[in-house]
Amino acid sequence: MAVLGTKREKWLQAFGSPCHLVVNDRPANTEEMLHVAAQEFFRLEAKYGSHVPDSIISAINQAAGTGAYIPLDAEARSLFDYVHALWNQSNHLYDPSTSVLHDCYNTDGQLRATAQQLQGMLKLVGWRGLELCEQGVRLPTRGMVINLDSCMRPYAVDSIRKLWRRNGVENALIELDREAVSIGRQADGSNWLVGVRHPKGPRTAIARLKLNDQGFAMRGNFERRVLRDGEYFGRALSPVDGQPLPGLLSVAVVADNCLTACSAASIARLKTEQQGIRWLDGLGLPWLAIDRELKCIGPLAPR
Repeated sequence: MAVLGTKREKWLQAFGSPCHLVVNDRPANTEEMLHVAAQEFFRLEAKYGSHVPDSIISAINQAAGTGAYIPLDAEARSLFDYVHALWNQSNHLYDPSTSVLHDCYNTDGQLRATAQQLQGMLKLVGWRGLELCEQGVRLPTRGMVINLDSCMRPYAVDSIRKLWRRNGVENALIELDREAVSIGRQADGSNWLVGVRHPKGPRTAIARLKLNDQGFAMRGNFERRVLRDGEYFGRALSPVDGQPLPGLLSVAVVADNCLTACSAASIARLKTEQQGIRWLDGLGLPWLAIDRELKCIGPLAPR
């Protein structure tokens, strides 16, 4: 009879979200691997977390408008290069500096600022104003802030998969908020599965997606949609006028790694519905989306 291995799990919090680590493998060092993963999450959160006072991101935000550059090491520079590429590929709609605009809206997503106040806040928006050079990075205007947590979560998940693979792990799952990545299948040969909740009715899964040696990311939360003039909008805000974007409410993508899935889902969600669908179809990746009429569409949508 084959020995299928022992399943070890760990729950923790990282980047303000619940994280689930599963090692379902033969190695005797499964506990060590869970510890290694937790330490990597904590390292990345301490270094890049927007809510961590001593992080690189907090230092950049605190120095905005002072003219001071915050130095970047090779890892940080590669991450800023990635975010800049995402900004370009999205026609500048993906903009980490739009986080200041959320203060203009209440918890229900309704505008609570005046038109004049919103215009004032828009002056603090613009990734194009970020200066990146050999000295480091700086923001040009006091009051500007950036938040890279939505990129750091999939980066962290992929980083742990690389660490585990280098240490011989063959069967594992890493979940953080709405990102997940797996190594192989489960030790008994069964599939790793992730669920996407149904937009109507009870809190049941509309789809259970196989995730064997692949990454998954979902962007947009249809459950927190905003109703305006009889139409549904997501919470993504335009860096141009500060208004909710009329795009797909939620987009889920499966790819070789979590960061690629995140990139595809992020850009698709920021486009208009039809543009987002064409973008996803052109990528050739498996995807599922919830449109503004709460319909499930895409190759992974249940038939």
